Amino acid sequence: MTIDELAQEYRQQYNVLNAKIEGLRPLLYIYTGEDLYLLRRRLKVYYDMACECRRISKMLTHYYDEEEA
Repeated sequence: MTIDELAQEYRQQYNVLNAKIEGLRPLLYIYTGEDLYLLRRRLKVYYDMACECRRISKMLTHYYDEEEA
């Protein structure tokens, strides 16, 4: 697997996590109490994971750019 392929895998995982977030977001208006708390925690974890995937993907995509500079 090349670095570019790995970057693509991270981009795909980022898209999957964003789809999960978008799917759960409407439930924020329905849930209350403990269920709302747990949903917010889950969304926070998904958001943090998506941010890391995006950051790593960008880092890998520009890996060769930094090497030449």
